[in-house]
Amino acid sequence: MQLGQASRESEATEQSTDSPYRFALNPRPLVRDILHAGPAGAFACRGIMEDLFEFLFGASGRISRAEYWRSLVIYCVAGLFVAVILLTAAGLAAPFFIVMVVLVLIPWLMWGFAIHTERLHDRDKSAWWLVMFFLLPGALDQIAKLAWFGGAISAALHFVLALAAFALTMWGFVEIGCLRGSAGANSYGPDPLAEERRMRAAARH
Repeated sequence: MQLGQASRESEATEQSTDSPYRFALNPRPLVRDILHAGPAGAFACRGIMEDLFEFLFGASGRISRAEYWRSLVIYCVAGLFVAVILLTAAGLAAPFFIVMVVLVLIPWLMWGFAIHTERLHDRDKSAWWLVMFFLLPGALDQIAKLAWFGGAISAALHFVLALAAFALTMWGFVEIGCLRGSAGANSYGPDPLAEERRMRAAARH
């Protein structure tokens, strides 16, 4: 009796683990998004990192383009208040400024991370693509500035790096802000547009 119950519990655990609606932050890492394959041990600690990121940032599931832009407008308005708070705190005292960074700036940044992650989820892409669309362009831009030291070769290198940074930024803008999400359910959950239509239909009835 106990062995049968234990077997059923084990099967239920395996089914929940293999469910297509995994709401972990990155069920598919960037490398698999690009190559659709790769060494099995490339992201050995990925599960622990995903759980930690999801706990810290609360980024799971999907949001549509319209919801993304509404959230982004609210996020930018909130950013103005964050800037005012930090400038005021910096004028009062350094310790108070540090406290406001922890209490105000970091949660605001985490909120932005969650918004963009959920929009990438709607495109069936993992949060690792934020590295491609945000961190890498910033790094290339800084390298381009360092490469500007005079001469034709320096100018050409600066131009190539700056152009690459701009291209990645525009790619991220189109990918996150302009393209429609996956039609129907994907690796990160059901289609938010289908959910909205279902809710509107239920409200009419």
